[in-house]
Amino acid sequence: MENTQKIRVSIIILSWNTAKLLRDCLKSLEFEIFNLKFEIIVVDNGSQDKSAEMVKKEFPAVNLIINKNNLGFSKANNQAAKIAKGEYLFFLNSDTIVKESALEKLIDFLDHNQEVGAVSPLLLNEDGSYQIDPCFLRFPSPLRALVYYNKYLRTLFTKIFPNYLFSVSDYTNVSQVEQIPGAALMIRKNLFKQIDGFDEKFPIYFEDVDLSFQINKAGYKLFVVPDARIIHLGRKSIEPVIKKEGLDKFLFLNFNSLFLFCEKNYSKTKAQLIKWAIFFNLLLGLKLGLLKQLINQ
Repeated sequence: MENTQKIRVSIIILSWNTAKLLRDCLKSLEFEIFNLKFEIIVVDNGSQDKSAEMVKKEFPAVNLIINKNNLGFSKANNQAAKIAKGEYLFFLNSDTIVKESALEKLIDFLDHNQEVGAVSPLLLNEDGSYQIDPCFLRFPSPLRALVYYNKYLRTLFTKIFPNYLFSVSDYTNVSQVEQIPGAALMIRKNLFKQIDGFDEKFPIYFEDVDLSFQINKAGYKLFVVPDARIIHLGRKSIEPVIKKEGLDKFLFLNFNSLFLFCEKNYSKTKAQLIKWAIFFNLLLGLKLGLLKQLINQ
């Protein structure tokens, strides 16, 4: 008898030169106990480390998309979403290890809370501790930009006002948040389509912040479900780039995307105030080369 059960979730994993991490991530999914139908889509974004060959050989059931070049986070994930058949889309970084039944718990939460548009598991560091920064931040504001990008003010505010920068201070309970990280994000497919997916104008960084903003704008809520847990190793694709090109290159890309987010979603005045807050912090930190770069772009 033909199995007519619909696909509940499409797991979309983007990989760029992370063959070993990708293998571990896919293996962790094998131990998930599913009482539902699912599919896995891997997008290889122009890797040079034979990631695609590894997936073909070791995980033949995976739907593999091979891009000749690195299309970036937004475009490659949108590419996979267009062919996904699941009711839900689960965007997952390749540098993650999925803990037992994490996906089922996220799906169950969405099934029973129709006002919720997207959910995130609790992200853990490799040692099992909570991954707090930069997860579940509030949306940028001039004061938050001033505080967050100044390590002394950030430490002070986090201790005195734990909910000023972050939506969550208690990681043991289900919590509504303003934004959820793209490292592990489950969203209703119809909603993803409604808000036109990830904005491909973002070259790198803040794609997930913008997606979260559009979900809120569409009238849906976002939640973190701490019973669902995933280990996130973090920044494994970008680390070689930082080592090769320096931290200022990473910061330039990050701030550039922050400014793009603000210009897209905020008033001209608010966006400019956030930019000045960043410039002030760079001036205080004597990062004059980076400041000049950002001003002259």
